[in-house]
Amino acid sequence: MTSEDPVLRPLVSIIVPVYNSGAHLLPCVRSILAQTHAHLELILIDDGSTDDSGALCDRLAQEDSRVIVRHQANGGIAAAQNAGLDIASGALITFCDNDDLMAPRMLERLVDLIESTGADMSCCRWRNVGASQGEAELAKHSDDAFGTFEVFGDPGKAYQTVFSVAVRRLFRKELKYFSEANWGKLYRSHLFEGVRFPAGRYAQDVAVAMTLYERMSTVVSCSDALYYWLQRGDSVSHAVKSTSYYSDIVHAHLTSFDVALRLGITPARAFSGLKTLRFERRSAKTEQERAVFDADVADVRRRTAQLSFWQLALCELLYLQRALEVQVYNRTIHRRR
Repeated sequence: MTSEDPVLRPLVSIIVPVYNSGAHLLPCVRSILAQTHAHLELILIDDGSTDDSGALCDRLAQEDSRVIVRHQANGGIAAAQNAGLDIASGALITFCDNDDLMAPRMLERLVDLIESTGADMSCCRWRNVGASQGEAELAKHSDDAFGTFEVFGDPGKAYQTVFSVAVRRLFRKELKYFSEANWGKLYRSHLFEGVRFPAGRYAQDVAVAMTLYERMSTVVSCSDALYYWLQRGDSVSHAVKSTSYYSDIVHAHLTSFDVALRLGITPARAFSGLKTLRFERRSAKTEQERAVFDADVADVRRRTAQLSFWQLALCELLYLQRALEVQVYNRTIHRRR
């Protein structure tokens, strides 16, 4: 950390939705409060927890004045994130899942990068770690030296087209790869003015990603793996999914698709997301679910009909490449515990 008075450094708001996470929340919060960039406010949104998570949030707020707690009826991750945005007073904003970890110098690195370059957003790499190994890995890498970084414009184009591992490595574009996930990123707070996540829906981050990237002039991305995305067998990403879950994903990518086309960007990543239709089809068992699926198919066909021959070819090629990579991921990293 710099030798400056911490109070003179920008205030960072960290928003953490909390729902029945009593078994995982404490390590997460400790990793945030231990940040070398100490001028922060940790906003814990207790989203109607039925375990002791709410009481734990209150206890943490009593122990550290930087912790702010709001209790609300259960509304889902998007509603919790929106509540956090409504409270946040920092010039910079980031998010953290309630069962993940942040390396102690993550905020220091991201704040320094965004301030020194004048970018609208800074982002880092992440580590996929089995939950049982999370804290040990965090300690192991806590003193790693910082690596390289790159500043670039047109983040919407990078988001839509730089996502295949093979493409990233072949064309040396690794630092232009970033996902729609809100964690591992530090945003200037003004980017969220008038922007909120669609409450009650899954894939809420996908739905607003292109809107946020459209507002950005430049992004700075570093090679440092500073966010620990812990893999658990009981997480939402491992659970059995419903038709409404898949439909939400399709609609989020349709929103991303529309913004990309309006900006003149080939929506390759959104196109890949629309392939979620194959899972939605398998999940549709009732007449009502099949009607939802049929409507989604029609929406997707209308969108893809707007692509030129070459855009469609590029989208299909990148999708097939990425699909192979996802198969490898699902058989290895995604199975970690």
